[in-house]
Amino acid sequence: MNCIIIGLSNFGIVLAQRLTALGHEVLGVDADLNKVNEYKDSIQNTIGLNINSEQAVLSLPLKEADIVFVAIRKDVGASVLAVATLKERQVKRIVACSFSRLHTMILRTMGVSEIIQPELEYANYFALKMELATSVYSYMVSENYFIYEIQLPASFVGRAFKDVQFEKEFGLKFIAVKREEEHDRRNKKKIDVVAYPDEEFVIGKNDIFILAGPPRAFVSLNK
Repeated sequence: MNCIIIGLSNFGIVLAQRLTALGHEVLGVDADLNKVNEYKDSIQNTIGLNINSEQAVLSLPLKEADIVFVAIRKDVGASVLAVATLKERQVKRIVACSFSRLHTMILRTMGVSEIIQPELEYANYFALKMELATSVYSYMVSENYFIYEIQLPASFVGRAFKDVQFEKEFGLKFIAVKREEEHDRRNKKKIDVVAYPDEEFVIGKNDIFILAGPPRAFVSLNK
């Protein structure tokens, strides 16, 4: 995937490094030449450019880009100018970073459907992670909807699957359950994923349930 990241903010730098490590074509753009030089070895390509200039943004290889991230922080004007320029050139996919409610409103008004709020999103994720001490893995679909891999509280252990109504009682959608099973003569473990447990399936203390729903529902589950 061909990616352009406009603005090497803290988020932009980490994103560019991660995408580079995953093998994507990455071009990191920033007006600060010190940043451009500092991260040139960990980001596939970097360039120093006046991101407050429409002409400068237009000089980027926008037609070849599969996705352009606007990761400009603390400068609404520069962010809006970059997004407007990208929209005018009908860039395939635009993902914009927002740092305030007003910024988000402006981006939405401009027709940007993919907006990232790194601090807010991570704060929500970490707060819920702290609340759910038994969580193993989580994925935030949106601010109000998560997918969690979680060990159920002790009160669920030994109960039959038919007796637990996740959706009716807690507002959580059951996806699957993961269970470790003895596999071979060397006692190596394998993970058995059960998407459709039968009614008599008995919940074990080490079972990992994959559930989806709003944060409050997960908190209720753990009470």
